[in-house]
Amino acid sequence: MKQTQRSTNQQQTRAHHLITLRTMVKEMLLHTRAQWGLLVLGAAFVIAISVLEFTIPQLTKHIIDQIIPDRRYYALLETGGLILFAGLLLGAFNFGSSYVMTLVSQKVIFQLRNKLYKHTLSLDLTFFDRNRTGDLMTRLTGDVNQLQELVSADSLSILADMITFVAIVGYLFYTDWELALLTLITLPFLFITSRFFSLRIKSAYRAVRRISAELNNSLQDTLSGIRMIKSFASEDNEAKAFTKWSEQHRAATVSASRLSAIFAPIIDWLNHVGMTIVLLFGAWQIMHNRMTVGEIIAYLAYLRLLQAPIRSFSRLITKLQQSAAAFERIQEVLAVVPEVCDKEGAIALPPVKGEIVFDDVEFAYEEGRPILQKFHLRLRRNQTTALVGSSGSGKSTIAYLIARLYDVQRGDIYIDGHPLTEVTVKSLRQQMGIVSQEVILLNGTIRDNIAYGKPEATAEEITAAAVAANAHEFITAFPEGYDTSIGERGVKLSGGQKQRLSIARAFLTNPRILILDEATAALDTESEQHIQRALSLLLPGRTCLVIAHRLSTIQSADQIVVLEHGQIMELGNHETLLQQKGRYKALYEMQFPIKSTFETILK
Repeated sequence: MKQTQRSTNQQQTRAHHLITLRTMVKEMLLHTRAQWGLLVLGAAFVIAISVLEFTIPQLTKHIIDQIIPDRRYYALLETGGLILFAGLLLGAFNFGSSYVMTLVSQKVIFQLRNKLYKHTLSLDLTFFDRNRTGDLMTRLTGDVNQLQELVSADSLSILADMITFVAIVGYLFYTDWELALLTLITLPFLFITSRFFSLRIKSAYRAVRRISAELNNSLQDTLSGIRMIKSFASEDNEAKAFTKWSEQHRAATVSASRLSAIFAPIIDWLNHVGMTIVLLFGAWQIMHNRMTVGEIIAYLAYLRLLQAPIRSFSRLITKLQQSAAAFERIQEVLAVVPEVCDKEGAIALPPVKGEIVFDDVEFAYEEGRPILQKFHLRLRRNQTTALVGSSGSGKSTIAYLIARLYDVQRGDIYIDGHPLTEVTVKSLRQQMGIVSQEVILLNGTIRDNIAYGKPEATAEEITAAAVAANAHEFITAFPEGYDTSIGERGVKLSGGQKQRLSIARAFLTNPRILILDEATAALDTESEQHIQRALSLLLPGRTCLVIAHRLSTIQSADQIVVLEHGQIMELGNHETLLQQKGRYKALYEMQFPIKSTFETILK
């Protein structure tokens, strides 16, 4: 029973392996099709190489069997010159084929990497929640680079090897069919050996690619969190963790290389078996005057050329398995269909007025763990709605759903009467601005970061946005002003300065809908005052959703929504909610105990 199950699993593995190889070859041919002109030129080079490789042994045979016995000295020099010229041409054609295939491979990899990168960017946040950054980086770089090996001069030389193989086998049978049969007797063993090692090499290199991704994950986590690591003096611990992954990577690479190292000598030994057979049988033929010395030397030269395609084929198998392991990882990403995407017939969202309605919405990040259930909420246009509540109550989730970073499982969300699923994602997000506690800045200049959402913005527009965001003063204090490089993730700026750049970015795009997600939670009092002054200019005339733990920042909101466990517990303005003496009042008293006591005494 176990033997049957094992046999079934092996058959399924082989079938999957063949499907992967066919899909990979088809995909690579699809990308190389546009380079057919260069491919034809490369093919011409390799055919010329085949012809020259077949010709040189014939010239050698001619010298030994005819020129030497006849003592034709001038013919010896002429034939020697022809061999040198053929060798020169062989080198030129090898260079040409290598250079041409480098051009083709780089264009193919360029297209494939861009296709993978563009598709990755199109995926929704659910995908990125489930996959680590280091792993995705490995797929976009190392795995794509591995496929370059398939489109190279070595791969195209297989065409030359096939032509050479057919021509030589025909010649060998023409010269001595018995010797030819003895020569080819090792081919079945070569095929069986190649088949035996094929799946094992692929499995080994799949493990190498997987551990490479984990190594990148570890590296990315360490470098992005270097300040925390140094703050806790955890360099030694991180070095030990990285050493563990490095050791696993070393072991996996050695294991894969061991298979390749075993495979190649076996192929070489089988080739030596064939050469020994030819040498012994050929010597016997010469002793019986059935072959000339020139013929046997040419025969041995052709046998060497015959073995070259076999060696190339064995190297190709290793490359195919390495590339197949990388291709599977690339296909895993390309096969992902984004959950949030434009449905067929989706329209561009007209300029919005800002009315947002949640109608019987249900949403969960994980099945069976709902965040919102039968949720109803209206955000009126040109008004500020604030969300307060405990951590995990669904505040940020509501913001994500409005921006359609996730799609609801049930119900609808409307903007000005348009269901979000009926409009294009781009037209929706282009009319929104998000200022969050975690400010994302790119490694570039202040000017680049302010203009990120509007790259075509003029210098005057950028300056005006910075002035409105109360950021112009600190920007111009830098020696290079707006052209100051801020470092990776804005490391050269304070928290308040980063936040003001984020607000300037929102000013520049002039969104009709603005989401403030804990925009001042991590700032000191002075920075918060700067931000509040900037927001007082940004909020009027827009529909604004404010998520806040500090109740002092939302007391002037037109509508305050108190959330608990995805449900609306209370709804009203600041004064109304205080009078209800419910959850909002309890939160208020926890944050302002002295003020609440004083207000109670006055009453």
